[in-house]
This record gives sequence, structure tokens and C-alpha cells, in this order.
Amino acid sequence: MTRTRRAGRALVAAVILLLVPAALPGTASAQANTVDLRLLVVTDAGPSVEALRTLFARVGIPVDVLDLNDPGRRRIDAALLVDGAHAHYQGVVLPDHAPPGLSAAELAALYAYERRFGIRQLDASATAKPTTGLVEPTPAVGYGGAFDGGTAQLTPEALAGDFAYARGPVPFSDDDPAVEDSYVQMATPLPGFRPLLTATSPDGTRSGALAGILTDAGREELVLTFSFDADARQLQVLAPGLVSWLTRGVHLGFDRSYLAVHIDDVLLPNVRWVPGVHCTPGADCPPSVIPPPDIRMTAADVAYAVDWQRRTGFRLDLAFNGAGSVAADAGAGTDPLTAALVAAKGEFGWINHTWSHRYLGCVRDHDLTPWSCATLPILGWTRYISGGIIESEITRNVEFARRNGLPIDPTELVTGEHGGLRAPPQLPDDNPHLAGALADAGIRTIAADGSIEPGLRPVGDAVAVPRHPIDLDFDTATLTETIDQYNWVHTSRADGGNGECEADGGCQRPAAPGTGYTDHIVPVEADKVLDHMLTNDPRPHYVHQPQLTEDRTLYPLLDRAIGDYRGWFADARPLITPTMTQSGHELGRQQRWAEAVAAGRVQGRLEGGAVTVVVDGAPLDVPLTTGPAGRTPDGAAFGTPYGAGRSAWVPVTGERQLSTTAPERT
Repeated sequence: MTRTRRAGRALVAAVILLLVPAALPGTASAQANTVDLRLLVVTDAGPSVEALRTLFARVGIPVDVLDLNDPGRRRIDAALLVDGAHAHYQGVVLPDHAPPGLSAAELAALYAYERRFGIRQLDASATAKPTTGLVEPTPAVGYGGAFDGGTAQLTPEALAGDFAYARGPVPFSDDDPAVEDSYVQMATPLPGFRPLLTATSPDGTRSGALAGILTDAGREELVLTFSFDADARQLQVLAPGLVSWLTRGVHLGFDRSYLAVHIDDVLLPNVRWVPGVHCTPGADCPPSVIPPPDIRMTAADVAYAVDWQRRTGFRLDLAFNGAGSVAADAGAGTDPLTAALVAAKGEFGWINHTWSHRYLGCVRDHDLTPWSCATLPILGWTRYISGGIIESEITRNVEFARRNGLPIDPTELVTGEHGGLRAPPQLPDDNPHLAGALADAGIRTIAADGSIEPGLRPVGDAVAVPRHPIDLDFDTATLTETIDQYNWVHTSRADGGNGECEADGGCQRPAAPGTGYTDHIVPVEADKVLDHMLTNDPRPHYVHQPQLTEDRTLYPLLDRAIGDYRGWFADARPLITPTMTQSGHELGRQQRWAEAVAAGRVQGRLEGGAVTVVVDGAPLDVPLTTGPAGRTPDGAAFGTPYGAGRSAWVPVTGERQLSTTAPERT
């Protein structure tokens, strides 16, 4: 289908774990064979096979890539695939059933290899035809065409096996009504083809298989007859099962679905967007605009948040500024919001957001638009906020938390506007006083803006953890304000926006007054959150306290994202809500693992039902996923259950072996 959008043996560490992979009937005993835990990806640069390549990288599975567009590429033969009884790949991915770039001799070598070792093959985007085990669709039988926004269904066989983590429905992407996002072929299976995914045509008159297993003389080939790219929802929902099937449930790599949401500015008031004028007082409103009332949560909002969390089983993390409480107390004698939050303190996560939300980068010069960093006269040196002020902003808020019994981790910090960290163009480098002040205040984890720097990085002895912004701004609390502000930022000048989106072609259609939040903004922004949830991304998300008050705009968005997730995934694959420290720890392990794999420092092999992982060089946390029967040498279950298997990061220091035995593979 064309429509679609060995390495050195210096042993530093060995980890042997008992695994009992499924056996392919007719396969010779694996006791005498060794299979490397590595995939061979043959690509023609098409979006579907490249999407699978991206998927394997996200999970952390080592791959070798053979590019069919490279005239000097390595040819597939026995020498590439096997060395005696040592198979070099545990699975093979092709762009199609028999891509034009592979010769008959190469396919024959590949098929012989797959039969000998029981290696499975995944066809990224195949055409439904007899050679792929399907009846080619015709106008009368089957269906070939657009399936944007459609829903397919996993079969009982799929749900009883590698797709047991799923509930059954598989949504197909519909990102742009003007573009065909998802092309499918629904076809009738021929003998030897076992459907795993089926669907009915958009007009409801025809149905057929979209994916299934083709058995061919001792080989198993998973055929996909639908299009997808790396961000397609159908791939994201099917991904864990595709990986499990291809690797027989045993592979290097670790995959979870994460969602953490930070609520910044809790206890503070926020300025309010002015609809129609399209500005924020104190930032870009003309002097003639009278500032509307500030936005601040109430005790009723706290009660609503507690009830929502209990109903959904999801925790919100509140990033608070103690100065907001003190200011409210001074004006009223008591602060009902503080009292309500303290009374419900065990319901939430809590994060230090500094005492007063002061910007901790440079001293700002607001005489210029946009602002710039103030400089010392004559010398021209940048004026930075001092280390003493930074430390005071941190420690005063920690003291506030202790006085009120808020269960914070005092080593975590979110600065106001992520201040102190580099923010080009105004602040190209970190405030040079920041790292020292963080160390003096005991901070080990500081939040960064993921839209500016998506990777984890050190800040002195601390680590900066990127957070994804949810596109509901700090100055909007009502639906009217939210729609007006969203349209101003995200639409073209012709549609009434500021037109900044035209520079990168990212303009959206306007959200309609009144209904636009529910029928446009929520689906768009919830889909962005889901993209992170479904791609092994541990970075937190953040919004601000105005989204929890007045029209409480955050909840419909989270209800959509969490509800969709739980509608597609069974309880065996729950959402993980990490703390900020846990997010940084997980992201750091992912980055170090990816670097080690790219540097060729890691080898893994399956032999006689046991896995051996070899790491050259420095100690490394090794991610390993097994089937549900994975065991450690003492007979305990390996790792923790998640989805259809078990998985864990195994810390390896020096030379470490865990000897096991396993039943012979027959």
C-alpha cells in the first residue's frame, strides 16, 4: 500500500533473567541458539515504517537500520543475519510485505532466517492481496479509503494475547478535516490469516480485517493494511501490542504512560485578559484600558478540586506562593483559600513555587517592548538577581509550608516564569547566581519550560526537568476570556488573530464564541496531552490557578484526555503520575540509556530462555521488559507488571550476574 501520509565483548556487566517467550510451532529448540535483543528495520523512508522506527527509539529498543534508498546499502544475506547458531536480530520490520527495493534473493535469505530461529516479521504498511493473506477489496467486498476519526476493534485473539493491555476500541486519527489522515484497506481473510484488528466502513455496509497474522510455512508475519505516522492515534494505542508481538514479549526497553499536572501560582492572584482588546494589563494593554479584577481561587474551588480528584483517581500538584496567602490575610484578617487548602493538604501534591513569584533571572527593563535585561551604566554588564534574593525566595516558601503542614519535597522548586534559567533571546544563559543559590537552599530538582528546552540538563548540582505547557494561559479563567485569548494567539490575521502563527504555518480555525471551548479547544489541547501520555514521556504538564476557578476550564480538558485513555487501555496499564523528582529521574535514565545504545555500549541476547545484557564502560541502568512469566533466579517475579508483561530498570554496577534456567523452547 503506497497511500499514506556485534560489537566488542569486554564484559563489564551481565544481567541474566529468566524469560519464557512464546514458542512458534515447528521452531527448533532455542537451547542451542542465541538471539540478539535487537531489531532489523528495513526502511524506504515511508511514514509508516519510520513511525515504527520512532516507536522503538521511544521505548528504548536497539535497532539496526537498512535504508533501501541507499545504493551502497548492505545486502541482506546469511552473513548479515546469523553467525552459526547466533541470530543477530529478534525481529524484522519491513515497509511492505515484499518491498520493491529488496531482491528475491534477499527475501529468501530473510525468510529462511525467520523460519530457522522463529523470528517474527512486521509489515508496516502492506496492500491487502492474496500474497498478504487477504482478498483484495473491491467496490462490492471490503473497503479501501479514508477512515479519519473511525474506530476499529481488536479481536478476542488479540485481547487474549499481546494486546491484553487494551480494552478493544482503536481510534484512528483525524487531525485535519481538509486532509486524509488515515487510509485503510478492510479485507476478507484467506486461510492462514488470523485477524487481530477489524473495522466497518464509514457507510456501515462493509467490514474486514485491518491487521492480522499471516502464517507461511513456519513463518509468522504481522500485516498492517492502514496508514499511520509517528503521532497517529492508531499507532499509539496499538504500539505496546505490536512491540510485544514482534519481540515475543521480551526486549530491551521500558514503556509507561505518564501524566502529571502542575498548577502554578496557587495562593496568588493573576491579572486578567481583556477580551476584544486582546491584551493583559501590566504587560501589553494601552493605558486607556481599565484593569479588570484579578483572578484568584476560592475555598469552593478547593472543594471542587478535591471532589474531582476523588472521582477521577487523579492527583493534581499545586505549585504555591506563600506571599499570596500573607497578602490576603493582611487585607481580610483571614484567608479562606489558605484555610481550605491547608484543611485539604493531604489531597494534593505540593511544590515550592518561591515565596512571591519574583522573576529570578536578570533585572528587567520594561521601558522596552519586549522587555530586556537591564545593564550597569558605562560597563554594560547584565544586572542579575542576586543569589541571596534567590535563596530567600526559596527558603521563605519552605518555611511557609512547614508552618502550615504542607507535605512538600523541599528539594523541588518551580521558579516564577521559570526565572533564573536561560530564556533566549533576553536571557541566553542561566543567571550565574542560580546554581549556587539552589545548592545553598538544598534544591535538587528545578522546573524548566519544555517549550524552550525539552531535554534534562544539570544546573550546578541540581537538574532542570522540562515541563509541557498546556495551552490555557495564566490570565484566563472564563470561557469567554479563554476563547478570545486562544483565537488571538492561534489564528491568522484574516481570521482575527495576531497572525504570529502564520510564520510556521500553525494557524488554526477560530474557536466559535460560546461553544468553541468545548468543541474546538478541548479536543485540540487534550490531544496534545494524549500525545505525551502515549509516547513514554515522563515530563510533567503545567497550567495556572485561574484554570481551577470561575469556569474551571482545566477539568473538561483533563476529563477528555484521561477519559479517552481509560477508554482505550485496561486497568493493567494505569496512568503513572510521577512527582517532579521522579519525572527527572525517569527522563534521566531514558536519556542515558539512549546515549549508551547509540554509542554501541549495550548488547543483549536471549539464550535458552535467559536474557544476558552486556554493558561496556560505565555503570548503567538497563531497561528490560519480559512476558508475564519473567522470573529472577530465586523464583520471584521479575520487575513489576504493566500492560501485557513485566518490566524494570536493572541497575548494573561492575560485573553482576543473575543465573537462571528456563524450560526449553520447542
